Amino acid sequence: MFKIIEKLHFKLIWALKKTRLDWFAILVMFTLKAGKIYAQNSESGIAELWQELYVYKDFNQKWRGEILFNNLYSSQFGNYDWFLEGKTAFKINEILGVEAIYRQEYYDLNGSKGVEYRPMIRFSGKFKIRDWSIRNRHRIELRMFEIGETRLRYRTDFKIKPNFNWTNLNLNPYVLEEIFINQNGFSRNRVYVGIEGKKWRFEPAIYMLLQSNIISDNWDNQPIVGIMMGFEL
Repeated sequence: MFKIIEKLHFKLIWALKKTRLDWFAILVMFTLKAGKIYAQNSESGIAELWQELYVYKDFNQKWRGEILFNNLYSSQFGNYDWFLEGKTAFKINEILGVEAIYRQEYYDLNGSKGVEYRPMIRFSGKFKIRDWSIRNRHRIELRMFEIGETRLRYRTDFKIKPNFNWTNLNLNPYVLEEIFINQNGFSRNRVYVGIEGKKWRFEPAIYMLLQSNIISDNWDNQPIVGIMMGFEL
Protein backbone atom coordinates (compact mmCIF):
# COMPACT_ATOMS: atom_id res chain seq x y z
CA MET A 1 0.00 0.00 0.00
CA PHE A 2 2.81 2.36 0.91
CA LYS A 3 4.56 1.71 -2.42
CA ILE A 4 1.35 2.50 -4.33
CA ILE A 5 0.93 5.80 -2.45
CA GLU A 6 4.61 6.63 -3.08
CA LYS A 7 4.21 5.97 -6.82
CA LEU A 8 1.06 8.10 -6.99
CA HIS A 9 2.85 10.91 -5.14
CA PHE A 10 5.77 10.74 -7.59
CA LYS A 11 3.42 10.84 -10.59
CA LEU A 12 1.55 13.82 -9.12
CA ILE A 13 4.77 15.77 -8.53
CA TRP A 14 5.96 15.00 -12.08
CA ALA A 15 2.60 16.06 -13.54
CA LEU A 16 2.76 19.38 -11.66
CA LYS A 17 6.30 20.04 -12.91
CA LYS A 18 5.33 19.13 -16.48
CA THR A 19 2.32 21.47 -16.24
CA ARG A 20 4.57 24.34 -15.16
CA LEU A 21 6.90 23.66 -18.10
CA ASP A 22 3.93 23.53 -20.49
CA TRP A 23 2.64 26.88 -19.22
CA PHE A 24 6.13 28.36 -19.57
CA ALA A 25 6.29 27.16 -23.20
CA ILE A 26 2.85 28.68 -23.88
CA LEU A 27 3.94 32.00 -22.34
CA VAL A 28 7.09 32.00 -24.48
CA MET A 29 5.16 31.40 -27.70
CA PHE A 30 2.53 34.03 -26.84
CA THR A 31 5.17 36.63 -25.92
CA LEU A 32 7.16 35.86 -29.06
CA LYS A 33 4.14 36.28 -31.34
CA ALA A 34 2.85 39.40 -29.59
CA GLY A 35 6.32 40.93 -29.65
CA LYS A 36 6.75 40.38 -33.36
CA ILE A 37 3.36 41.93 -34.16
CA TYR A 38 4.08 44.92 -31.91
CA ALA A 39 7.57 45.43 -33.34
CA GLN A 40 6.43 45.24 -36.96
CA ASN A 41 3.95 48.03 -36.27
CA SER A 42 6.33 50.26 -34.29
CA GLU A 43 8.81 52.88 -35.41
CA SER A 44 12.39 52.06 -34.52
CA GLY A 45 14.07 54.12 -31.80
CA ILE A 46 10.96 55.31 -29.91
CA ALA A 47 11.61 53.17 -26.84
CA GLU A 48 12.37 49.62 -25.79
CA LEU A 49 10.20 47.17 -23.89
CA TRP A 50 11.83 44.01 -22.58
CA GLN A 51 9.90 40.93 -21.46
CA GLU A 52 11.72 38.19 -19.59
CA LEU A 53 10.39 34.77 -18.60
CA TYR A 54 12.49 32.19 -16.80
CA VAL A 55 12.21 28.86 -15.00
CA TYR A 56 14.77 27.41 -12.63
CA LYS A 57 15.36 24.35 -10.50
CA ASP A 58 17.56 23.94 -7.43
CA PHE A 59 18.89 20.40 -7.80
CA ASN A 60 20.56 20.58 -4.39
CA GLN A 61 22.26 23.16 -2.16
CA LYS A 62 25.10 23.60 -4.67
CA TRP A 63 23.67 23.20 -8.20
CA ARG A 64 20.96 25.08 -10.08
CA GLY A 65 19.66 25.00 -13.66
CA GLU A 66 17.79 27.80 -15.43
CA ILE A 67 16.20 28.59 -18.81
CA LEU A 68 15.57 32.23 -19.74
CA PHE A 69 13.53 33.70 -22.60
CA ASN A 70 13.96 37.41 -23.40
CA ASN A 71 11.84 39.37 -25.88
CA LEU A 72 12.87 42.90 -26.95
CA TYR A 73 10.78 45.40 -28.90
CA SER A 74 12.44 48.05 -31.08
CA SER A 75 15.98 47.03 -30.16
CA GLN A 76 19.13 48.64 -31.50
CA PHE A 77 19.47 45.74 -33.97
CA GLY A 78 16.23 46.82 -35.69
CA ASN A 79 12.64 46.46 -34.66
CA TYR A 80 12.80 43.05 -33.05
CA ASP A 81 15.24 40.94 -31.06
CA TRP A 82 14.82 37.83 -28.89
CA PHE A 83 16.95 35.12 -27.33
CA LEU A 84 16.93 31.87 -25.39
CA GLU A 85 19.49 31.23 -22.68
CA GLY A 86 20.42 28.16 -20.65
CA LYS A 87 22.44 28.30 -17.46
CA THR A 88 24.08 25.94 -14.97
CA ALA A 89 25.10 27.55 -11.67
CA PHE A 90 27.39 26.21 -8.95
CA LYS A 91 27.47 27.69 -5.45
CA ILE A 92 31.06 27.56 -4.19
CA ASN A 93 30.16 28.82 -0.71
CA GLU A 94 27.77 31.29 0.93
CA ILE A 95 29.45 34.21 -0.86
CA LEU A 96 30.93 32.99 -4.17
CA GLY A 97 29.37 31.33 -7.20
CA VAL A 98 30.15 30.48 -10.83
CA GLU A 99 27.82 30.01 -13.84
CA ALA A 100 28.22 28.46 -17.30
CA ILE A 101 25.78 30.14 -19.72
CA TYR A 102 24.84 29.73 -23.38
CA ARG A 103 22.67 32.20 -25.30
CA GLN A 104 21.29 32.00 -28.83
CA GLU A 105 20.00 35.35 -30.03
CA TYR A 106 17.89 36.17 -33.09
CA TYR A 107 17.64 39.69 -34.43
CA ASP A 108 16.36 41.66 -37.39
CA LEU A 109 18.87 44.16 -38.81
CA ASN A 110 17.15 46.48 -41.27
CA GLY A 111 15.02 43.65 -42.61
CA SER A 112 17.76 41.00 -42.74
CA LYS A 113 17.76 38.33 -40.06
CA GLY A 114 20.81 37.26 -38.08
CA VAL A 115 21.82 34.89 -35.30
CA GLU A 116 24.38 35.24 -32.53
CA TYR A 117 25.83 32.28 -30.59
CA ARG A 118 27.14 33.37 -27.20
CA PRO A 119 28.81 31.06 -24.65
CA MET A 120 29.60 32.84 -21.38
CA ILE A 121 31.08 32.31 -17.95
CA ARG A 122 30.10 34.44 -14.96
CA PHE A 123 31.57 34.76 -11.47
CA SER A 124 29.56 36.29 -8.66
CA GLY A 125 29.92 37.37 -5.07
CA LYS A 126 27.14 38.34 -2.68
CA PHE A 127 26.78 39.13 1.00
CA LYS A 128 24.44 40.85 3.46
CA ILE A 129 24.90 43.84 5.74
CA ARG A 130 22.00 43.79 8.18
CA ASP A 131 18.88 44.08 5.98
CA TRP A 132 20.78 44.94 2.78
CA SER A 133 21.86 42.48 0.08
CA ILE A 134 24.88 43.37 -2.06
CA ARG A 135 25.94 41.49 -5.21
CA ASN A 136 28.77 41.88 -7.72
CA ARG A 137 29.07 39.77 -10.91
CA HIS A 138 31.72 39.49 -13.65
CA ARG A 139 30.90 37.99 -17.05
CA ILE A 140 33.09 37.06 -20.03
CA GLU A 141 31.25 36.58 -23.35
CA LEU A 142 32.37 35.01 -26.63
CA ARG A 143 30.08 36.54 -29.26
CA MET A 144 29.96 34.53 -32.51
CA PHE A 145 27.86 35.94 -35.36
CA GLU A 146 26.54 34.37 -38.55
CA ILE A 147 27.62 37.56 -40.30
CA GLY A 148 30.62 39.42 -38.88
CA GLU A 149 33.69 38.64 -36.83
CA THR A 150 33.77 36.90 -33.45
CA ARG A 151 34.22 39.24 -30.49
CA LEU A 152 35.01 39.08 -26.79
CA ARG A 153 33.21 41.25 -24.25
CA TYR A 154 33.48 41.78 -20.51
CA ARG A 155 30.57 42.86 -18.30
CA THR A 156 30.35 43.62 -14.61
CA ASP A 157 27.35 44.65 -12.51
CA PHE A 158 26.77 45.83 -8.95
CA LYS A 159 23.37 45.43 -7.25
CA ILE A 160 22.06 46.75 -3.92
CA LYS A 161 18.73 45.56 -2.50
CA PRO A 162 17.13 46.25 0.90
CA ASN A 163 15.11 43.34 2.27
CA PHE A 164 11.83 45.07 3.16
CA ASN A 165 9.49 42.26 2.01
CA TRP A 166 6.51 44.56 1.44
CA THR A 167 3.03 42.98 1.21
CA ASN A 168 2.36 39.27 0.76
CA LEU A 169 4.33 39.41 -2.53
CA ASN A 170 7.54 40.08 -0.54
CA LEU A 171 8.38 43.08 -2.73
CA ASN A 172 11.84 44.65 -2.50
CA PRO A 173 13.25 47.63 -4.46
CA TYR A 174 16.74 47.52 -5.94
CA VAL A 175 19.29 49.51 -7.91
CA LEU A 176 21.84 48.01 -10.29
CA GLU A 177 24.61 49.38 -12.50
CA GLU A 178 26.24 47.38 -15.30
CA ILE A 179 29.35 48.25 -17.32
CA PHE A 180 30.32 46.79 -20.74
CA ILE A 181 33.88 46.66 -22.07
CA ASN A 182 34.70 45.37 -25.57
CA GLN A 183 37.74 45.48 -27.87
CA ASN A 184 37.34 49.27 -28.13
CA GLY A 185 37.16 49.83 -24.38
CA PHE A 186 34.26 51.12 -22.29
CA SER A 187 31.27 50.91 -24.66
CA ARG A 188 28.01 50.77 -22.68
CA ASN A 189 26.53 51.55 -19.28
CA ARG A 190 23.19 50.49 -17.81
CA VAL A 191 21.50 51.79 -14.66
CA TYR A 192 18.45 49.87 -13.37
CA VAL A 193 15.86 50.91 -10.79
CA GLY A 194 13.29 48.21 -10.11
CA ILE A 195 11.20 46.20 -7.70
CA GLU A 196 11.03 42.41 -7.41
CA GLY A 197 9.13 39.93 -5.29
CA LYS A 198 8.24 36.30 -4.69
CA LYS A 199 4.93 34.56 -3.98
CA TRP A 200 4.92 30.78 -3.72
CA ARG A 201 6.80 29.71 -6.90
CA PHE A 202 6.27 32.97 -8.83
CA GLU A 203 8.86 35.76 -8.98
CA PRO A 204 7.46 38.96 -10.58
CA ALA A 205 9.59 42.05 -11.24
CA ILE A 206 9.47 45.35 -13.10
CA TYR A 207 12.24 47.86 -13.76
CA MET A 208 13.23 51.09 -15.49
CA LEU A 209 16.58 51.13 -17.22
CA LEU A 210 18.73 53.88 -18.74
CA GLN A 211 21.10 52.41 -21.33
CA SER A 212 23.96 54.62 -22.52
CA ASN A 213 25.99 53.63 -25.60
CA ILE A 214 29.09 55.32 -26.97
CA ILE A 215 28.41 56.15 -30.64
CA SER A 216 31.05 58.19 -32.53
CA ASP A 217 32.59 59.38 -29.24
CA ASN A 218 29.19 60.61 -28.01
CA TRP A 219 26.83 59.10 -25.45
CA ASP A 220 23.44 57.98 -26.77
CA ASN A 221 20.93 57.49 -23.94
CA GLN A 222 17.94 55.19 -24.28
CA PRO A 223 15.19 54.63 -21.67
CA ILE A 224 13.92 51.05 -21.40
CA VAL A 225 11.09 49.41 -19.45
CA GLY A 226 11.36 45.75 -18.47
CA ILE A 227 9.00 43.22 -16.92
CA MET A 228 10.00 39.78 -15.61
CA MET A 229 8.26 36.65 -14.40
CA GLY A 230 10.04 33.66 -12.94
CA PHE A 231 8.81 30.17 -12.04
CA GLU A 232 10.50 27.82 -9.59
CA LEU A 233 10.17 24.16 -10.57
